[in-house]
Amino acid sequence: MILTFILSSLLPDSVIVRLFGGSSLDRVVVKRGRKTFRISASRGYLYVNGVRKRIFTLRNASITYPIKRRYKGRLIFKPKKNGVRVYNKVYLEDYLVSVVASEIGNAPLEAVKAQAVLARTFLARWGLRHGDAHACDGNHCQVYKGVYRISKVHIRAVKETRGEILTYEGRPVEVLYHASCGGWICEPKYIWKGGRKLPYFWTGEDEDCFKDTNDRYTWKVFVPLNTCPKIKRIPGTLRVYMLIVGKDTLYANDFRKRYNLPSAVFAYWCTSTGVIFIGTGRGHGTGLCQRGAIIKARRGWKYKDILEYYYKGATVVKVK
Repeated sequence: MILTFILSSLLPDSVIVRLFGGSSLDRVVVKRGRKTFRISASRGYLYVNGVRKRIFTLRNASITYPIKRRYKGRLIFKPKKNGVRVYNKVYLEDYLVSVVASEIGNAPLEAVKAQAVLARTFLARWGLRHGDAHACDGNHCQVYKGVYRISKVHIRAVKETRGEILTYEGRPVEVLYHASCGGWICEPKYIWKGGRKLPYFWTGEDEDCFKDTNDRYTWKVFVPLNTCPKIKRIPGTLRVYMLIVGKDTLYANDFRKRYNLPSAVFAYWCTSTGVIFIGTGRGHGTGLCQRGAIIKARRGWKYKDILEYYYKGATVVKVK
């Protein structure tokens, strides 16, 4: 009972999200009803339609520049380094519905429910990750697009998992997930240099994705390199965890970013003008595989079974 109370206190009633990844913008245009607000900043102040303010808020408004997107809750505008920083304060359940819609999209209910539990667990584990906000709206935290492509399955998934998070030995797990593992799940140590060893992450074959024939998750990339790289694979897999190019030794997350590779599951060959990579999967390959979760849900798996497959020894608990 005491542990449940402690975990419950980690979940906020409302979530504060830094929009635009937390970047400061030169200007923002917002619309509520028929009224338009043009917002800029200078010398520590906001200027809203030319009127100087220290802070500005609007409820249930739409941003029309630099993107077009509608948000529930309050939009909060603050001056930051001669730019405008934008926040969205939104009820917890509305935030979660948007995250699962943004992250996993149109998928079977049980897969969406697994994503909902992880989205809630993220908040319980990190708290105010950005100091003045629980999360940003990009891949650094969880993709959040406000009122965007939300359907009944997303609302139902959040409702039917209300208050549930994924824990290991009484603590919220480290929340990691990706689009498609390409057939091989791996531990964080194979993705990031110095990646922490956590007991619920594992390395091995995810048979559902290994047999996946959806060509959306296969890819080909040409990189104009003068040197033919050397690689190190996780034994028994096609997953590359280290790429050596000349004097540079890069771990998976680094070489994927540098060379714009969708995943680290690939074959390659060198030509006179560069390197051709042909691979499968999308994302880092650690934690829940969204494609694998979708296939398992279609096969009749329940969301708790899906989560416990990708997070060995972890348990879904209701805390709020």
